[in-house]
Amino acid sequence: MFDQWQQPLDIPSLIRKNVTLQGEVRVSEMLSIKDGGVARASGRLDGVVLNDPLVRFEFRFGRNEVGHRLIEGSVDTVVDLTCQRCLEPVAVEIHTDVMLGVLNNEQDVGKLPESTEPLVLGENPLWLADLIEDEILLALPVVPRHAHLCAPFHREYEDAEVVENPFAALRGLVKPSTH
Repeated sequence: MFDQWQQPLDIPSLIRKNVTLQGEVRVSEMLSIKDGGVARASGRLDGVVLNDPLVRFEFRFGRNEVGHRLIEGSVDTVVDLTCQRCLEPVAVEIHTDVMLGVLNNEQDVGKLPESTEPLVLGENPLWLADLIEDEILLALPVVPRHAHLCAPFHREYEDAEVVENPFAALRGLVKPSTH
């Protein structure tokens, strides 16, 4: 049986066999696999995601009706990010549909349908953990924030006691000039 974490993905073979990879994994498990030198996830989610979410994934390898090599699927999770309004954690639901067109070189990118993202196979192997991590990163909001209007951290200062300017009394002593 194919062990999806112990070796890089043999994408041409997976496409030829019409394989579907699906499962659940925690972000920390992807990172610990990386630390063990096995899955080689980049760790780009470390420090971005505040919790250790369970990630559900499904990737179907095959060809479409015109013969393009494709990876179709989805990645689902809920991550805690830092709200950029109030700097408190905010849960962000991630659902991303994956449609990758597998290419041997960049010159073939124009042959793919517009709805398909190119995946150019290079010299570096592709690991399942990297594929999952990339899809999560692409789906993260640019500015995470709560759906409701949360109070920015500076509002605590708006209610502070207003201190009168000590020179305000001098204002009455000076007569405005009529020039």
